Amino acid sequence: MATDIIPPSEIELELTRIWDSLEGTNKVRASLFNLIFYTKKKARAEYIREISHKVIEKFPSRVIFITADTEGNYLNTRVQVVSSSNGESEIACDFIEIDVAGGHSERVPFVILPHILPDLPIYVIWAEDPAEKSPLFTQLQKLATRLIFDSESITDLASFSRHLIEFDQSPHLDVADLNWARMESWRDLLTSTFYREERLALLRKSIKIQILYNAQETAFTCHTQIQAIYLQGWLSTQLGWTLTKLSNDKGKYTFEYSRDGGQVKIELFPEWYENLKAGDILSIDLETEDQNHFSFGRNLDLPHHVSMRFSTLEKCDIPLKYIFAKDESGQSLVKEICHRGTSKHFLNLLEQIQTRKEFSICEY
Repeated sequence: MATDIIPPSEIELELTRIWDSLEGTNKVRASLFNLIFYTKKKARAEYIREISHKVIEKFPSRVIFITADTEGNYLNTRVQVVSSSNGESEIACDFIEIDVAGGHSERVPFVILPHILPDLPIYVIWAEDPAEKSPLFTQLQKLATRLIFDSESITDLASFSRHLIEFDQSPHLDVADLNWARMESWRDLLTSTFYREERLALLRKSIKIQILYNAQETAFTCHTQIQAIYLQGWLSTQLGWTLTKLSNDKGKYTFEYSRDGGQVKIELFPEWYENLKAGDILSIDLETEDQNHFSFGRNLDLPHHVSMRFSTLEKCDIPLKYIFAKDESGQSLVKEICHRGTSKHFLNLLEQIQTRKEFSICEY
């Protein structure tokens, strides 16, 4: 449990008091990173808080969790010690909360700085739209080793892409997006399926690709199409296809590409399943000009199981099963913390998206 509100000047004193009271217990203090979270005070703030706790279960770190309110004028701070594992020795770490509103926002950088652990990476998880100009964001950008965003919070995907490309130009800074991490399992599946040269040659001859995604919205997720947009964009940029036309009809996206020797149409179709995660990719179907078919579909009862079916005019292979790691809340952020640098594949995707004004994601 967090302590009562304390003055910012007493943060370290209160942490020392807590740890002194735990002397003789099996708790071991540890920090691998500085994790700074920023979110606005709204329903999604609790989701971001849940993610922060999931992350420190894997990577005990000093967490500074900032919640900004649009109403009022205050700056409140609390501290607590959060356990990240159980066993003979229980790893625990510091969790510093800052609630801020009004003119006090300008004080936040000065509150944060004394509590950043030196010589440890600083990961900033900015859970709001980077297009919104914020003095705090500017200050955190200067400190960050890695900037991690959640594109669920944005309104314009093209603008978001331009901002991330710009941020990546900083020599000390890497960038990432949680929605990119959320569809990593699908990228791995396609990479392993088309790894052999003969399979890759078939993929290059694609004429039609259909991707189904779960458009069921939740209190925390309403931009359910982003993962599907990312997946088709990653595939097309890696294969060197050129986007010639894009249309959006209430969540059904149609992308038309030119490729060596022909054209490719990629269609994104929304479906609605309450028992699956919002935005999840449900299936991918590919057809080549030689009438080869590749089909990948989730088992709706066991969503981390994917059935794979491959067929030609002459034969139909025995269906195979591919198993994703179980998708738990917070695992996408854990993945991005594990990675180093900015993904070149992700940057290629952003380069494609930034040029298209049709990528406003609030059109329906």
